[in-house]
Amino acid sequence: MVYVPDTGHVVGALGLTGAQAPADVGVLVGPALPLRVALGGGETAVLSLRDRQLAPLAADDEPGVFTDPLAFGVEQVAGPDSTVAAKPTLLRLPPSSTQLEFNTDGLVVSVPLANASQDTTVLALVSAGDETHVLAGVLAEGQKSVTLPVTVDSGPHGVLVLVAGWAGRLEPVTKQ
Repeated sequence: MVYVPDTGHVVGALGLTGAQAPADVGVLVGPALPLRVALGGGETAVLSLRDRQLAPLAADDEPGVFTDPLAFGVEQVAGPDSTVAAKPTLLRLPPSSTQLEFNTDGLVVSVPLANASQDTTVLALVSAGDETHVLAGVLAEGQKSVTLPVTVDSGPHGVLVLVAGWAGRLEPVTKQ
């Protein structure tokens, strides 16, 4: 499988029979992992996660990751001597009730509960024709929303939003 180390989200999984996961994620996805979003009216947007934004992980012990990869995250577990464990843990993330909308400044990502104890990493990909805008931000401690600056035309756009600790969302979002 491949995941986004910045947020921990799994974005793709496949079963390898009798093989180890390659150390180079490019062997699995090529230069980019394409994610498709139906926009309606027969249109599809393709979002591209570059191979440098991804990491590979062998985790065949959770069959659900093959049918719904965005519902899973990778957690680095500290070993007994406070070092990072050799094999990270795969965990099911809580369903996302994140709200997404465009305003004049960009894509607004809102979560239902403010995380009062720490900053939360947010990564979003937004389609704009053949381009993919990669947006990064932080929900600061105690905040419930963040605006990720982007300029796009009116109409539907494919959007992938990864908020650390919540299941990922891949869906169309319309800018009015």
